[in-house]
Amino acid sequence: MSSTDPGAGRPPHEDGLVQLLGIQEERLEPGQVRCRMRAQDAHRNIQGVVHGSVTMALLDTAMGHAVDSLLEPGGWCSTTQISFQFHRAVRSGEELEALGAVTHRGRKIAYVEGTCRNGRGEIVAIGQGAWYLGTPRP
Repeated sequence: MSSTDPGAGRPPHEDGLVQLLGIQEERLEPGQVRCRMRAQDAHRNIQGVVHGSVTMALLDTAMGHAVDSLLEPGGWCSTTQISFQFHRAVRSGEELEALGAVTHRGRKIAYVEGTCRNGRGEIVAIGQGAWYLGTPRP
């Protein structure tokens, strides 16, 4: 990103849940972020496949960080609505890639779509959501 991009001065998101899940982020352009991770045994549910919440967290991260990449310094965003649809199970060891893209940005709300694919390029899940855009606090 160039220094004229609003999100250019923000540090990468590498703490908290992002770090715990091993998510790696790449900003493709303002309003578009790709996140990757490898599913681990610790991510499995009682059925033996990766818990849906892991896929949701990856998608939510890509989508939310896409919004964040458009914010002015001091601005903030908060998820107001999010929906996910699952297309296939994920197994431990699979590489996952989620692409989040802002589809419309209004004055107070941004709409975002996300797609998560496995290492074979198959769609694992998709998501749609709305984020509230907060202004810098004094």
